[in-house]
Amino acid sequence: MRKLLVLILSLFMMVLSFATTIKGKVIKVADGDTITLLEESGDKTRVRFYGIDAPEKKQEYGIKSLDVLKKLIDKKEVEIDVKDKDQYGRIVGVVYYNGMNINLHMIETGNAWWYKQYSKHNVEFGIAEEKAKLEKLGLWKEDNPTPPWVFRKNQKNNRN
Repeated sequence: MRKLLVLILSLFMMVLSFATTIKGKVIKVADGDTITLLEESGDKTRVRFYGIDAPEKKQEYGIKSLDVLKKLIDKKEVEIDVKDKDQYGRIVGVVYYNGMNINLHMIETGNAWWYKQYSKHNVEFGIAEEKAKLEKLGLWKEDNPTPPWVFRKNQKNNRN
């Protein structure tokens, strides 16, 4: 019985290790932190970028953030380091293109916020955001840009 349990646990761990990375071609950039990927298997997968939150399209700087991401990875082959699934069923992960961490790049260039609520311990994202603020890059050209989570909350409250 114990050998069977060890075998099942080993197989489960193998499956988990294989399922943590997916590859494919970006077929749609929805906004500055969400893409649709055509996986090598032929499956279409929506991916939400881990640890960042980009301005909404209807928000100031939203289209610019979208355009920056499009120029970086639209129609390109990327690799996703899968972290989780969100409440909408999207994969949440770190996106890499030619070895570049695109999530981090979006923060470094002032095209997204560090989403602290979901990645508190990611010191690298925090440092990148502070540097972008100091250099007044991207959305940080404004003195006090509205974070997307505040924008969404305000939009929801205005509908009620």
